[in-house]
Amino acid sequence: MTDQHEPAEDPSRTTAKPFLLAVSIVAIVMIGIIVSALMRPADENRTEADRLNASATDFVRASNNNDDEATDRMTCDAFADDRSPLAGREGEVTVEALSNAQVNGNDATAEVRISANDGKGATTSTWQFVQGDGRWLVCD
Repeated sequence: MTDQHEPAEDPSRTTAKPFLLAVSIVAIVMIGIIVSALMRPADENRTEADRLNASATDFVRASNNNDDEATDRMTCDAFADDRSPLAGREGEVTVEALSNAQVNGNDATAEVRISANDGKGATTSTWQFVQGDGRWLVCD
């Protein structure tokens, strides 16, 4: 009878365990990042230009519907209808574009292009905004 010994493990032999562990950790972190991005409220994903555009569009919609209560909520305290960015426009007004948004603390400006069914064509003017009630308010 002969004694057979099992070969001793070679200490210089590498295994894939550390690599697999590292890949697993990276995968878990990546999944966590993706899930948190998807679960974040959509409002947090909006830029200030998006928020300004929404305020301008909501203001125009309220003005088109002659909704004075909504218009009052969307304008700053010193707002005057005769200085409104919509003054002199007739018919249903549409916001075509908002560009060059500049935010400086609680104040902002943006170039807003509007059109209406009044034969005057589209016009672009600089609108003033102020932060209030958790949103941008239209000023004049």
